[in-house]
Parts: sequence; C-alpha cells; structure tokens
Amino acid sequence: MQHTIQQLMDKVSAMHGLAVQAHREKYRSHTREYNVDLVTHLVEQIQALAGDIYNDKTPHPKLEKIKKAKEIKPNE
Repeated sequence: MQHTIQQLMDKVSAMHGLAVQAHREKYRSHTREYNVDLVTHLVEQIQALAGDIYNDKTPHPKLEKIKKAKEIKPNE
C-alpha cells in the first residue's frame, strides 16, 4: 500500500464529504426534481476514490524496509 495512513484518512474524508453533498442534493426539496447528473457525478467520484484505495496493492516503502530488516535479523 503506497498510501500513508493520513492519505487514506483524507480520501475517506473526501468520500464522506462527496456523499453528504450527493445526499443533500437528492433530498434538498420534495417539491422539485434533483440534479441527476450532479448526483451521478458525485457517486462516480466516490467510486473512483474507493477504487484507488482498493486497487493499491503495492507495499509501502516503509513496510518493505521493515520486512527486509526482519529477514536479515535472525529470530531470537
């Protein structure tokens, strides 16, 4: 995972913000139609961020260093 924990938190926070925005747009008024294109776009942005997190399978460089250090150091 190339992302740091802070980057993951930022992405999740952004996803939450987009979801709140989509919810507000969809349920703002019972008397008018909501902007389907806007809500669809917001959902697609959420999906893209989620996909970015899900598809990041590369180990973080710090984890690689720790793994190599454990391989070099014999178990005690």
